[in-house]
Amino acid sequence: MSIKHNPSIVIFSPAIGGGLAEHTFYQARAFKSSGVEVRCLVADGFLEGRSLGFETWKGLFGPPAGSPGLMRKLKLVFQIVANFWILAWQVAVRRPSLVLLDSYVEYAAPFWIWPHLLVARCCGIQYAANLHDPVRDHQVGPGWWHRWSVWLAYRPLKFVLVHDALPEPSPVPSGVAVVQVPVGLYELGGKAVDAGSSRRKWGVKDGQSVFLAFGYIRDNKNLDLVIQALADVPDAFLIIAGSVASSHDRPFSYYTALASDVGVSERCNFSEGFVNDEELGDYFNGSDYVVLTYAASFHSQSGVLNIAARARKPVLASAGPGPLLESVRGFSLGVVVEPDSLPATVEGMKTLLASPPLPQWDAYEEAASWAVNAKRILEAAGISHPAEGGDSAS
Repeated sequence: MSIKHNPSIVIFSPAIGGGLAEHTFYQARAFKSSGVEVRCLVADGFLEGRSLGFETWKGLFGPPAGSPGLMRKLKLVFQIVANFWILAWQVAVRRPSLVLLDSYVEYAAPFWIWPHLLVARCCGIQYAANLHDPVRDHQVGPGWWHRWSVWLAYRPLKFVLVHDALPEPSPVPSGVAVVQVPVGLYELGGKAVDAGSSRRKWGVKDGQSVFLAFGYIRDNKNLDLVIQALADVPDAFLIIAGSVASSHDRPFSYYTALASDVGVSERCNFSEGFVNDEELGDYFNGSDYVVLTYAASFHSQSGVLNIAARARKPVLASAGPGPLLESVRGFSLGVVVEPDSLPATVEGMKTLLASPPLPQWDAYEEAASWAVNAKRILEAAGISHPAEGGDSAS
């Protein structure tokens, strides 16, 4: 099937910040550059302060606020269900060529899936989802409910987008096509600042190399191992900048206390909170290496890798098999170490300091292209590519 008459894409993006929102931002810009009409359904506060360059509709409910507990969980369920019903209404009214979900979500699917099955099958509207985490080991509720929810959430989808070949057996049902797309590089915002001034502000001394841990702070990033490793790598200085991802993850105070217990506080700088675009360049330009020490349970790609690549900063990486490790190894972007291991983390840091890699930055930038990402999605959906001379009439 080829859709040629005024093709349009609706992107569903409830996240207001972080990796999913950034991914939506670059994906939407790539679609618009391709000459396809794109509209993002978002919540108020989506990448606040950012000049977007594409149309948005701020009618979704944002992430629930409040303290952890039953009430917040109930609010989260309401947010998920309500937003998917809002999406169904928008799709029924607008009849886009493609509905693209910022991520595959199965939570509470029995409460919201039905209108999407209806418009997908009766109206012939295509659905697709960015499958950032194909190996999903997090279960909500009883096993039968989880399996049913996963099965239902895949039903409207024509295809899913992945960043690497899926494991066998595939977690994706046989009736859903799998399209492999790259994650493009992210831009560095803010004005160019002298790296020396940033390092002096952080307290970095001459002869020290700066390792940067950036983004949402999650337990599966093993930052506790990196802090402990500093004790055996005396020339390393660590920056941790970002916000704690959820109430289930260790608080920032855990890491500051750990640094004190290990005796490396003077070689750490902690900056808790959202990092805006104006500050982003300071952190990456002032650092020498970027820390991506994910646990073995992580099998996805890292958006931070593509900021590091833009800044030309080698990385220290660990994870389970997946596109992150494939990228780092395939283009020599840094050092890969065994996940969840303190000795391996120490050895990896020492290797970076003693024998830095020779990354193939240009080759990686060419392979990791948002234009290629958009083109493969349009091809999978049968949507013509006006920017490359595709037909505009049916």
